[in-house]
Amino acid sequence: MNNYMKKFLHHSPQIIALALALVVTGLPLPAGVPVRLFNPDYLEGDCSYHSLTAASDGRIYFTIGTHHDQSAARIYRFNASSESIDEIGDLTEILGDNPSRQILHGKIHTPLIEDEGYLYFSTHTSSYDGNLPNIRPADGRAPYPGGFLMRYELASGTYEKLAQLQLPSEGIITLTMDTAGDTLYALTWPTGLLLSYNLEEGLLLNWGAVQERGEWGLLPGEWSFICRRLAMDDAGNLFGSTDTGRVWKFNNGLQRPVEYLPGLNVADVAPAQESAFELLPEPHYFWFNWRTILWNPNTASFWGLQGGSTQLFEFDPSDQSLQSVHSMRPTTVTADSRRNPFRTQLGFALCPDNTLAYLAHAPGIETEGRETLATSVHLLTYAIDSGEFTDHGPLMAANDSRVFFAESLELGLDGHLYTVAWVESTDPAKREAVQKARGKAAPKETEEVIYEIQLVQLPKWDELMD
Repeated sequence: MNNYMKKFLHHSPQIIALALALVVTGLPLPAGVPVRLFNPDYLEGDCSYHSLTAASDGRIYFTIGTHHDQSAARIYRFNASSESIDEIGDLTEILGDNPSRQILHGKIHTPLIEDEGYLYFSTHTSSYDGNLPNIRPADGRAPYPGGFLMRYELASGTYEKLAQLQLPSEGIITLTMDTAGDTLYALTWPTGLLLSYNLEEGLLLNWGAVQERGEWGLLPGEWSFICRRLAMDDAGNLFGSTDTGRVWKFNNGLQRPVEYLPGLNVADVAPAQESAFELLPEPHYFWFNWRTILWNPNTASFWGLQGGSTQLFEFDPSDQSLQSVHSMRPTTVTADSRRNPFRTQLGFALCPDNTLAYLAHAPGIETEGRETLATSVHLLTYAIDSGEFTDHGPLMAANDSRVFFAESLELGLDGHLYTVAWVESTDPAKREAVQKARGKAAPKETEEVIYEIQLVQLPKWDELMD
């Protein structure tokens, strides 16, 4: 047991409570991961999806989104040496928007991609009518004007608008970059349009919908959950998936560049534990596309997680093969079903020694006298070379605040893992301030919980793997 854990155990009743709960249920005991919390104090902020990066200047950059109708997404920078957070951008001010006249850019849902001194990202809506964009705001404001492709220069701290998708109510939900070809690729929501933007030409191209009617469609037959992560290999080849599991490739230079790869389907990635596999007919609710995927130069292949099962798979584009590898479920989640009730999240990273790290959701940790939380967040690792899977346990904050939702993971240059997470607010005065500032604006899955979005620092990688 390292010193980080010894100090933490001394004043953390959550780990003791978790141990007792697991003894009662008979489930194996994960150790638990001590974390430190850094609060940007954006009271209206209520979400953060994927937009976290460790930049070459040694700082951690991340964004926080909001569903508040008068606020927009904000960008932050964390200095690990001084342990300080600076707000470096508010999309309302950067884009010159008027909250009383139009729906704002409430989210940055894409990775922050660094290339030649810039961080590239895009903007997204957070104003909804049910599970679709709020096309006709009741307050008379103009609908969401369409997402921007943007960049931030690290040296000067300035923002630049590269291009806008001038389609009302259409946001940009994911982004990747062919750095050698100086080209950004993006998917829109809810239609699922594939976009490209070449930096040298300054030209935005729309290649059409790659998922039929996307999330505009009617369930069960027409609806298709838009892929939240595009796959880019080191040669600049672009791939995506649909929620029925089909895999497509973008063939640059063709008039109709999107090709669905024959005989290749993420739905065929069966959980490795099942001796018999049968794919049951069902409506496609978020289950069969990859939720997250990354290129691994060590294996010259992609590694990803299927959306509904959290099944780890390897995709080799050279021979267009898919291989089921391991179920990425915490030890507190049964593995006797193809379904994972906690489904896949976006916190997935390639770390040293060819090891994958993933932040998985598991049953909530009960704390006496407090609300019951639906989830907790576990750190899982899978060593590709040895096949060793480890559940390091739930993220546990020393101040007894429960971390219960996370959608990002990054290894900093300081050796620490970082995420931006939903953290239970425990101080009565702070809870009241958050509730007053946020009002009714909060993601549906957390509407019963008073929480804050915080930067979470995990132990150093070497300490975790010691």
